[in-house]
Amino acid sequence: MPEWFFRGGIAMWPLLVCSIAGVAIILERIWALQRRRVISPVLAAAIERRPATAEQTDALRVLSETDETVLGDLVQAVFAHASLPKTENVEMLQALARQIVGRMERGLTTLSLIAELGPLLGLLGTVIGMVQLFEDVAKKGLGEPAMISRGIYQALTATMTGLSIAIPALIAYMYLRRRIEVLVLELERHMDELLTRLYRDPQ
Repeated sequence: MPEWFFRGGIAMWPLLVCSIAGVAIILERIWALQRRRVISPVLAAAIERRPATAEQTDALRVLSETDETVLGDLVQAVFAHASLPKTENVEMLQALARQIVGRMERGLTTLSLIAELGPLLGLLGTVIGMVQLFEDVAKKGLGEPAMISRGIYQALTATMTGLSIAIPALIAYMYLRRRIEVLVLELERHMDELLTRLYRDPQ
């Protein structure tokens, strides 16, 4: 560990845990939310293909059976319940979509917590450092400017570290939330198209 880390005081340790957890969540979510892992380009193109014939719809069903993306799971679910009325199929699909969105958002609550905790832990470290500084001043007086400067430096190190963790965590949280929203909107569009194809006649 660098020397400045230990100068930040006891608050640096929970900040270290927050930084490790934040980096792990960000990297895992960026990997999991790659578009090709959520929406298969081949399957999406098959859904949007015009004109939509019965043969193409059957080929789409077969294609979805080997697709491991989120879109593939949704398409398989729609075909598995194709014998149901459209309203019931839609309700089933909505329930499944809520579960999938929950999985896509996994870790984001913790990332948001890290973004909020970072400055608070940094402030706590600063307060602890200032308390120690004033205690030293009370014991030794103001005759040592170097001691005061060193104490202030140590106190502010925790705040700087907390902000350095919180700002990237907040940026990553907002980016990932927006990415999920975009992917969900595209999934909804593809599902609307598929349901329209399957239920051309009123149910």
